[in-house]
Amino acid sequence: MADLAWLERATRHPMDYMASAFDDAVRDISAQGVTDLAGSDTTLPDDLTWFLQDGGLRDRLRSATSSYFDLGDTAVTVDGGRLVHLISDSQWVFHWLLYLGEDGSSAVVGTGFPAGFDLDADEYEDADCLHEDRHYILVADSFAEFIWRWWMDNEIFYRAVVGKASLTTEQEAYVAQYGPPTSLD
Repeated sequence: MADLAWLERATRHPMDYMASAFDDAVRDISAQGVTDLAGSDTTLPDDLTWFLQDGGLRDRLRSATSSYFDLGDTAVTVDGGRLVHLISDSQWVFHWLLYLGEDGSSAVVGTGFPAGFDLDADEYEDADCLHEDRHYILVADSFAEFIWRWWMDNEIFYRAVVGKASLTTEQEAYVAQYGPPTSLD
C-alpha cells in the first residue's frame, strides 16, 4: 500500500475548493461513488481507500486554479479497465481521471476532454473550452503518487508565489527532480 501518512500530517485547508463538495460537481468523490461508476466488481486501490476513510484527507489539498473533485456521470471503458473522472479545473480546460485496471492496477491520467460527463449538443456548442481531443497522458503511476505531486506542486505555488517565501529543502529537491511546474496543478 502506498503510504499517505505524510498527508495526514499536512496542514488542513478547509476553505479550499478541494476540501469539500463543490456546488458545480456532478458527483462528489467518495468510495461509494467510485464503486457505483466503475462497477461493484471493481477493487478500489488501497491508497484511494486510505485517502477517503474516516472523513478523508481531501482538506489537506488545495488548488492554485480552483480545481475540485468531481466523479462525473459515467465511467469510461478503456483497454484493460475503466477511467473514472477525478478532478476538473475551474475552467474545464484540463481533467484528471483515475484508471482502474481489471487486474487491480491503478494510475491517474490527464486530458483536455471532459471524459466521463454526459454532455448534450447545446453544452458542446456553448463551451469554448471543450474540444474533441481524447488523448490521455499518464500523470502518475498510482493515486498516491498523483496526490503527492498535486500537493507538492500547489504547496510550492502557495509558498513561492503567494507567500514569497523560499522553498523548503524537500520542495527544492522536487523541483530539481521534476523541474518547475509548467502548470499549477
